[in-house]
Amino acid sequence: MNIESILEGCLKHDRKAQYALYQEFAPKMLSVCRRYCNSQEEAEDIMMEGFMKVFQKLDLYQKRNDCSFYSWIKSIMVNLSIDYLRAHRRQYEMEMSMDLGTMEDVAGEIVTSLDANQILKMMDEMPEKQRLVFNLREVEGYEFEEITAITEEPINTVRVHLFRARQWLQKRIKEEEKRHG
Repeated sequence: MNIESILEGCLKHDRKAQYALYQEFAPKMLSVCRRYCNSQEEAEDIMMEGFMKVFQKLDLYQKRNDCSFYSWIKSIMVNLSIDYLRAHRRQYEMEMSMDLGTMEDVAGEIVTSLDANQILKMMDEMPEKQRLVFNLREVEGYEFEEITAITEEPINTVRVHLFRARQWLQKRIKEEEKRHG
């Protein structure tokens, strides 16, 4: 069954087509949600909510048809994950006394001998706002202006979160490599 016929079946509320769509995209979408959540259970909940939204709004995708289905469903999962984070955000204020000029020194790829699962586990421990900005910028490829709109934070705050996330991750990777290395 190809994706077009699966989508047609889903539009007709065919349970087999819905199951086929779920089977096709659930692993990838769970991975997307997992990057934003502290636990597997939260990611699964968000993903399930996302699939319900996909099935409810599928006719809107059919009318748009200006992007791939994968991009459309992924954007739903990312947005729901961000909404979840906003709703459960810790209420605290951070002081920003960092010199933004030094941020470029830490920019660049983080090269490591650790595998992706080890890095994802480390990222689970990263402070929430830093993890969100890091995911949006480095994993999803969003521009700073888009991230400021999503997070409702000033651009310099977003840059600081990204800088600190990169620093934090580099430090953790070095520690882990020393421990196992």
